[in-house]
Amino acid sequence: MSGVFDDSPEEKPLEADGELQEIEKEGNSEDQLERVDQELLRIRERRENPGKSFLVNSLIPRKFDDYTLVFGLISGFVFFGLIFLSSSGLVLADSIVLDETLSGTPLDPSECVDKRDEIWFESYIDQDQDLIIRSNNVDSESSSAMLVTLWNQTEGYDISMESEIAEGGLGDISMEIEHEGLEDGAYLVLVQIYAWSVESEDLSNRSSDHLLELVATAQHDIYASKDFDIKVDTVKSSSLFGSGDFHREVEEFDDETRACFTIQKMGAWGWGLMAAEWFGGRETAMLTGGNANVPPWYMATVSLGMSIFFLCVQYPLMHRLYHRESDDLLSSEQMSRLIEKTIESASERLHIRPDYGSLKVQDRSISVDVYVNYRTTGRTIVDSIEVKGTIIKAILSEFRIFGEMRPLQIKTVCTDRVREENPSQDFHLSSEEWSIAPLSEDYSRFFGTMGRFGNLEESFRESMSRWFKKHDVADYGSAIMADEDAVFVRVIYRPITKFAYFLFKPTYQHLQGDLREQLGNDLNPFLEGRTLVVSARNEKSTLGDRAVAGRVEQSKAKTNRFDWGGLSKNDDSEELIGEAMVAKRGGIPGALLQNPFMGDILSSVEYVAQKNRSRIDRYGFWGLIVFVWIPFMASGVLVGAMLGLVARMRFERVLAACFVGGTAASITWAYTARGIIEVMERYHAEALIPFIILLAIFFTWLKISDNKRHRREELFRDSMAFFAGASES
Repeated sequence: MSGVFDDSPEEKPLEADGELQEIEKEGNSEDQLERVDQELLRIRERRENPGKSFLVNSLIPRKFDDYTLVFGLISGFVFFGLIFLSSSGLVLADSIVLDETLSGTPLDPSECVDKRDEIWFESYIDQDQDLIIRSNNVDSESSSAMLVTLWNQTEGYDISMESEIAEGGLGDISMEIEHEGLEDGAYLVLVQIYAWSVESEDLSNRSSDHLLELVATAQHDIYASKDFDIKVDTVKSSSLFGSGDFHREVEEFDDETRACFTIQKMGAWGWGLMAAEWFGGRETAMLTGGNANVPPWYMATVSLGMSIFFLCVQYPLMHRLYHRESDDLLSSEQMSRLIEKTIESASERLHIRPDYGSLKVQDRSISVDVYVNYRTTGRTIVDSIEVKGTIIKAILSEFRIFGEMRPLQIKTVCTDRVREENPSQDFHLSSEEWSIAPLSEDYSRFFGTMGRFGNLEESFRESMSRWFKKHDVADYGSAIMADEDAVFVRVIYRPITKFAYFLFKPTYQHLQGDLREQLGNDLNPFLEGRTLVVSARNEKSTLGDRAVAGRVEQSKAKTNRFDWGGLSKNDDSEELIGEAMVAKRGGIPGALLQNPFMGDILSSVEYVAQKNRSRIDRYGFWGLIVFVWIPFMASGVLVGAMLGLVARMRFERVLAACFVGGTAASITWAYTARGIIEVMERYHAEALIPFIILLAIFFTWLKISDNKRHRREELFRDSMAFFAGASES
């Protein structure tokens, strides 16, 4: 939607998003304006009287999205509660009934064995190509020593090639064998652990020789062992993943059946998988779990549980904030009229005169931009910042009523310099300077004026003293001035309350209204028919506070552009300066979704949805399923839900599509992750698994950052160009 008035009485159709449409105010017939006003009134009445809204003025669910939200909250409570209970070890901590029952079935083709009552060893090659060996189930109070013996089988088991490493401690022991200390070849590794249950001495500070002697001489009552093969090679790096240099590579050959996961271990992995999916996406979580032999059905369950919770909770909240019925969507003509009437109403309170002929509006899918010129009057006592803040607040208040959730950017320009021509209106002067009136030949009138102003000022000071105490604020600058037509009062206050930013609730508008009422009563005998003009401002407030915005986005820095071919920044950058505000919404949805953290996420999600809307418009329900299913970077159930909102699909169809797509994605990745890892191990590329996981996290973060950067550039760069063009026209 765009500009406000043009020479033609008919509205010009939009040719593209962000296209300007200018209509001169004089060209609109009275009948046309009346028709638009009636349409706005009907929409306002529908929006202000929606009936009993769930979680706003009613606790009883009434619509399908209400029940969806309740289901999401209950499922989240159950899901996260079960993960917490299992990881805490409070319930069935050592039970393996789930993993043991499902292993060897279609849900988990691999087998597991019960090793709870025996000491067993876990061994793997870490990302640094070092061999890690850990023992399990050794009594934590027992003195213990682990011995690792390696034979280089390439040399035919020559006893001279035998090497022994020992490490001591209490209970279970973990040992790391660095690959630098091993020559190239095939090795047989024998792991043994000895424990003395009658002793509780920590042997971690004992030398390897002392531990070997202790094992040979002291009688132990606990013993366990394991053997497996490893191979050490010096290979040349692939040109795809390295520079062609030589590096050491270690490969493990261990056919031992994995130990069944206990309930507590599953709970711990549940938190780990959720963290990996949150930071790096579903594919990162699955590769991480697959590398650690986490059962695929459990990885799919955790991923699906997260998807159900976020989809069934956040989507109904987003739907409540963003969705509007077709009859409630404002047309270009209606938006133009709404903004014009809002500025008219605010201008009366501010005592300014807008130039409606230069008023322009740019309506984009990403924001609404407004440009307006105004002139001051003899009664204007507010500065340009307060003028802008008041107009923004008025427009955002209307946006809240009409359900408009796009950011608002506005530029107000004062086209005159009244204060330079009338220094008597400069409120930076002291009250003593204002009380000086020019000398005239009629000295009796001069002294009478001074006397009346003195009484007026004295009453003003007494009234203000009471007002400051009443509201627990400090005087940060107050003044009064009078002329033949009006009495001007300007007050700057500052809250005394500690942590005022969070605890001081009254807005400047409430305090300004209360001050006007109190001064009207206290100064009534001295007004003598003159108009009382009052301005009150909080010295600590921001523009966002004065505008009462739900969310404020600011850009005051240069934005670098990336060269995606080389993944590097280039020197082409531009300075983006702007401030965009979103209308504040009340209730639980507004509180949850309009805080800075969630607002930043939702704005990026909305931007991605807008950019992919053409796909959904073309393929509809099935296209949305594929979008959620296929692992596009920064896609998922939330982006899919927002995409359905943008495409104005029915709530039930969006929910079903996102649920089907999310379920398919979780199952697909859970049951292919281990296969991907096995293929890499078969081709001796398992060293790349950590690299691929980190690469997935990096590209996910890069894509999210790229979306945020593109959105911010589009939001502020195009608005700056619009304001520059409007200023020149």
